[in-house]
Amino acid sequence: MEKETTVIGGVEVGEIKVAAVKPTKTEKVVLKNTAGEDVKVGDYFFNGKPPVAFNQSCGLPVNREDLLDIFNKIFDPKYDFLFYKNIDKELYIVIIPLKHSISVGAQNDSIDGDFQKHALSFLSEGSVNPDTMRMKLRRILPFAKFGDN
Repeated sequence: MEKETTVIGGVEVGEIKVAAVKPTKTEKVVLKNTAGEDVKVGDYFFNGKPPVAFNQSCGLPVNREDLLDIFNKIFDPKYDFLFYKNIDKELYIVIIPLKHSISVGAQNDSIDGDFQKHALSFLSEGSVNPDTMRMKLRRILPFAKFGDN
């Protein structure tokens, strides 16, 4: 930074010039299925463009084996539903691939970056309860399409 000063009536008046800020690199979105394999961004986000700060808002893939077992019993891993946990809260996110989504697509007037997600909060409980997790995950099933539904 530079500072330009001028003296007016014995008082120094200054103006700080700020150097131009270079745009920061776009954050690399971490997208992994429950097996820990990378998946394609275009399979989850409308027009293949993830929202800005996706990882800050949705967190990272769940890595607790007990929760992954519950999740995979409800959502067959072959469908590649994603299971994420917020970084600093007991908040879990289920992300549905576009091909199984009932609320995101051109027919829904979606905008770039839209994706179908469902949040499961355990904020009031303080920690996740496996039975409650199972119940909350089952509630999502009607909001995804499989085959003929």
